[in-house]
Amino acid sequence: MRTLLVADDNRLSRELIRDVLESADCRVLEAANGREALERMEESNPDLVLLDLEMPVKDGFAVLGAIRGDPRFSGIPVVAVTAKAMQFDRDRIAGAGFDAYLIKPINNAELRRQVSELLGVPRPGEGQ
Repeated sequence: MRTLLVADDNRLSRELIRDVLESADCRVLEAANGREALERMEESNPDLVLLDLEMPVKDGFAVLGAIRGDPRFSGIPVVAVTAKAMQFDRDRIAGAGFDAYLIKPINNAELRRQVSELLGVPRPGEGQ
């Protein structure tokens, strides 16, 4: 079972993402801010991280910098979660080193697709 970390200051957003991922047989850890996200990284070494970009204490960009700067975590796929969908925002996300991004409100099928793709897990009907 894969372990995923969801960091978002909005409890409802975390719960919705958790429900989708748990239904896909993933273990989901949660953090309500950037500091908690880094603490969870230390505790669990997740397989993938979903980071809200606008969180208190440390925003998603600061957390990504800490993840990429730590050799233990630098190879973990990190997905930006944001309500901003303008081209400038997408360019900034890609330039920062995120592996992918999801736009809020999150489409459940897109969430599952990106997680499967980043973890290298075939979706139903693939690889058979």
